[in-house]
Amino acid sequence: MQKINTQKSKGGFKFGYEIVLLLFLAAWFVFMGFANSSFVTPNNIITVLTRISETAIVAIGMTVVIIAGGFDLSVGTVMAIVPAIAGICYGMGMNFALALILALLVAAVIGLLNGILIAKARFQPIIGTLATMTALRSIIYVITDGRPVSTFPDGYEELAHGTVGGFPIPIILMIVVSIVFAWIMTSTKFGRFVYATGGNPKAANIAGVNTDQITISVYVISALLAAFAGIIFSSRLISASPDAGDNTAFDVVTAALLGGTSIVGGKGNIPGTIIGVLIMNFIINGFNLLGINAYWQMIFTGCVLLVAVGYDAKRRSGGFKVKKRNKAVAAH
Repeated sequence: MQKINTQKSKGGFKFGYEIVLLLFLAAWFVFMGFANSSFVTPNNIITVLTRISETAIVAIGMTVVIIAGGFDLSVGTVMAIVPAIAGICYGMGMNFALALILALLVAAVIGLLNGILIAKARFQPIIGTLATMTALRSIIYVITDGRPVSTFPDGYEELAHGTVGGFPIPIILMIVVSIVFAWIMTSTKFGRFVYATGGNPKAANIAGVNTDQITISVYVISALLAAFAGIIFSSRLISASPDAGDNTAFDVVTAALLGGTSIVGGKGNIPGTIIGVLIMNFIINGFNLLGINAYWQMIFTGCVLLVAVGYDAKRRSGGFKVKKRNKAVAAH
């Protein structure tokens, strides 16, 4: 039996591409500092970081799934259904802690179902999770009757609006989740197996990796992180809306690909995804301050996705390396 390489994966902390992204983000801050001084105020920065915490947490789960060679379109519906179930159960008299546990178990079952459809039934990830997304969104509208659920206990809003040591709780949670999963993906056997599963599943199977088990696990992780983000989001609004998370899948996939995660799996890292989330949201925040129409913002997001996918395709084809060799030959 072959042994899986225990060295840092190709998708680990190389930080070359990430530094370029950070420099771009810094340049955007400089530009916006001149264009609209309110952009660089601590209040605006903290507000943006607080509001993107849910997106970042979902994006971390999506990154793990994509690295494993998958795709999860159901994350937005999980964000909506989990707090809705918790609120409905609490409104019916259930202890809120038990209601949350039950809702999180539902999320885990959804992730398990996605994983089984893809790992065992051999559905294409986009098709399998699209079916789940469509069915779940319909279920949400049935159980809520199309209306927001507002039966939450007093103090529920503290999760989204509270602070610890002067720092907003959502930002703290985002940082903790980022650090934990960055460590998992680079320093644990599970993380190495995720990269192996996405990079070359046949070779991983030969080496003794249970790729089906890894695939199912990453979808459960994605669902639970989406559920966690949904709870934070509903805490911010003090209600669970049936249409919450409508565009979340598109946003987090864009951020992950912008951050360097390969659409075909096997490459990517959590820090890159977080930087991608920061770039997307601070640029949109700047657009809002500059009064740029929301439709142009959507065009921009689509263009970013195209560029990210194009970069990934070029990188996978070895296009950048070929250029370097050609230049070297020309020099001679």
